[in-house]
Amino acid sequence: MFFLYTYIFKYLTPDIQAMAGTTLISTFYNVAPQTLCIMEFKPSKLILLRQAGRADKQLEANEKVLKDTYGKMIDIERAEVMDPYDVQEVAEKTVKLIEREHKAGSKVILNVTGGRRTQMLGALFAAYARAGMVDRIVYAVDEQNRLVELPKLDLSPSKKKREVLQMLAKGGHASMSALAKKLGRTRGMLYVHLRELKEAGYLDEKYGLTTAGRLALL
Repeated sequence: MFFLYTYIFKYLTPDIQAMAGTTLISTFYNVAPQTLCIMEFKPSKLILLRQAGRADKQLEANEKVLKDTYGKMIDIERAEVMDPYDVQEVAEKTVKLIEREHKAGSKVILNVTGGRRTQMLGALFAAYARAGMVDRIVYAVDEQNRLVELPKLDLSPSKKKREVLQMLAKGGHASMSALAKKLGRTRGMLYVHLRELKEAGYLDEKYGLTTAGRLALL
């Protein structure tokens, strides 16, 4: 399938030109999803979000194929994460990439097709955390030669609940009364926010931040 995509891109669509100011950020392992996205969006930059230092000959070979095929037309950059199973790390890395490209004036498109499922989830959470900076989120269905557009959701808690999470993340509060006073709220209102944050999965039973809680602070 990849060779078909490459043939079409190189020989049947010679008038395709990269669109200035369009950045495609992709979780990466296989070539075919990237080729499908390149054909659809014609990015000027492709950022491959992949595992750092992995001794995987197939991964390295796939990256080389992309660079050999499209490197003269597209700026291809590698963005590495140490642990692709760490959703928080992947999300933080992706947020930084989104912010950087958005600040540079680029239209940002996120492809969450390749790599580990946790890589895909981390990148997706990053897009939710910066929904206003992302133009589109897509998943490539290689078997059907098509892209599925995913919704841009904003899952961030309200401003007041986010403030509670931020204070809990900093720690050092002797009591709930002290936390309420620092936030300028009554204990009753604080407990309402804590209960709702816990029910939403942002806090655990001891009011510590869960992975979802940490992601909400991106």
